[in-house]
Amino acid sequence: MKINELKLGAALSYTNILLSNVINLLFTPFLLATLGPSEYGLYMLIGAFVGYMAVLDFGLGNTIIRYVAKYRAENDKQGEQGFLSLAFIIYGILSIISVIIGLALIPFLPNIFPKLTANELITATKMFEVLIINIALTLFLNAFTSIMSGYEKFVFPRFITVIRMIVRPIAIVALLLMGYKAFAIVVVDTLLNLLLLFINMWFVFYKMKIKLKYQRLHWPFVKEILSFSVFLFINMIVDMVYWRLGQFVVGMYYSTAAVAIFAVGIQFPAYYMSFSTAISGLFLPRATQMCVDKAPSKDLTDLFIKTGRIQFIVVGFILSGFILLGKPFVILWVGSGYVEAYYIALIAMVPLTIPLIQNVGISILQAKNLHAFRSIMYLVISLLNLGISILLTKQIGIIGAVIGTSISLILGNIIIINIYYQRKVGLNIPRFFNEVFSRLLPAITISIVIGYFFLYIPVGGWTGLLIKGILFSIVYVISVWKIGTNAYEKRLFSEPIKMIIKRVRG
Repeated sequence: MKINELKLGAALSYTNILLSNVINLLFTPFLLATLGPSEYGLYMLIGAFVGYMAVLDFGLGNTIIRYVAKYRAENDKQGEQGFLSLAFIIYGILSIISVIIGLALIPFLPNIFPKLTANELITATKMFEVLIINIALTLFLNAFTSIMSGYEKFVFPRFITVIRMIVRPIAIVALLLMGYKAFAIVVVDTLLNLLLLFINMWFVFYKMKIKLKYQRLHWPFVKEILSFSVFLFINMIVDMVYWRLGQFVVGMYYSTAAVAIFAVGIQFPAYYMSFSTAISGLFLPRATQMCVDKAPSKDLTDLFIKTGRIQFIVVGFILSGFILLGKPFVILWVGSGYVEAYYIALIAMVPLTIPLIQNVGISILQAKNLHAFRSIMYLVISLLNLGISILLTKQIGIIGAVIGTSISLILGNIIIINIYYQRKVGLNIPRFFNEVFSRLLPAITISIVIGYFFLYIPVGGWTGLLIKGILFSIVYVISVWKIGTNAYEKRLFSEPIKMIIKRVRG
C-alpha cells in the first residue's frame, strides 16, 4: 500500500469534514431564515424518513471493500472480477426494489405523518418522489466508492467529495434566493449524485482498469457473501434507528417546528461522528489484510489502541469545546428558541465518545467475519431504543427521543461490545482503556477546568465566543501535547507542520 494514499486520504477526509461542517454551520441559519421552521422541519423529516430506505444497500458497500481487499491480498484477479459482476447484479436488483417500495409508500404518507397540513403533505410527496430516485443512484454510487476503498484509493473519491461540498451550497443558495423552496434542495442533491456516479464510473473502469467478468454462480459463494452482508445490513438498520429515529418519532407526535429543533440538535452528534470515522474508515482494507495474514491479537490490539488514541485527541477537543461553548454557540447560531438543541446534542455526544474511539474495532470484526454478534445485539438494543424513545417522547417532550438513544449507546455500544471484544475477538480491552485514558483523560479534563474560567470573560457575541474558543484551543493543545501525547503522536502531528513551514520558507 502506498502510504501517501493513506495520509492524503486522511487529510482529504478531514478537509471534507471541516468543509462540510463549516458549510452546514453557515448554511443551517440561512435555511431556517429562508424556508422557515416549518418547511425546514418538513425537509429534515422527509429526508430522515427516506433515509431509512438507504438500508436497501444491504451492507454490500463494506462487503465489496472486504472482498476486494481479500482478493488483492490473495492476488486472485479472476475471483475479484466474478465477485464484482455479482455485486453489480445485486445492486441493480436492489435499485429496482427501492423504487418499488418508495412508490408503494407514497399513499400512506398522510397516515404516517398525521400532524402535517394539507400543503405540507403535497410538498412532502414531491420531495419523497425525487428522493426515491436519489436513493437508487446512491446505491450504485456506494458500489464504485467501495471498489476504490478496497484498492486503498482514498484520494480521488475524497477530492471529488470536496468539490461536491463546494458546488452544492452555491447551487442551493442561488435557487433559494430565486424563490424556490425545500423541493429545490432535493433536486440539486439528486442531480449532483447522478453526476458523481458518472465520474466514479469513469475512474473505476477507465483509470483503475477494473473489469467485470460474469461467471457461473457458485451458490456456496453467493451464500457466503450474503451471510456476510446481512449482518452489515442489520448494522445499517441500527444506525438508522439511532440517528434518524428521533426525528421520525418527534414528527409523529409534534409539529414540524419541533422536528426542526430536534434536527438542529441531532446534527451535532453527526458532525462529531464524522471526525472519528474519517480515520477508522481508512483501516478496513489494512485490517482485512492483517487477518488474511493471521496477524496475532497483540498486533490488532496495537492498531486498535493507536487509532483510538488519535481519535480521542480529536473528539476530546470537540466534546470539551462543545461542553463549554456549545450553548452560547447555539443561541448565536440559530437563536434562543433553539437552545434545547444544545441539550439534545450533549445527551447524545457524551456516551457516543467511547464507541467513536473504538470504531476501528468494527473494521476488525468485519475483517475477521465476526460482526454477526454485534449486528444481532445492536438490533435488539435498537428495539429497546425505539420503545424508550416513543415512551419518553410522549411523556417529557422531544428531548425524550435522544435519552432513549443515549441509554442504548451505553448498554450496547459500550458495555456489551467491549465484553465481546475481550472474550471473542481477542482484543485486550483493559490495556486499551489504560493506554487511551491514563494520560489523555487528565490532560483533557485540565483543559476543561481552565476553559471554564474563560466563560467569565466579559465579551459577548460572536467576538466573545471566538476569543473564548481560541483561548480554550490553546490550552487544550498545550495540555494534551505536554501531558497526553506519546512520541509517535508528537511526530504524527508535528511532521506536517514542519513540512508546511519548510515549503513556505522555500
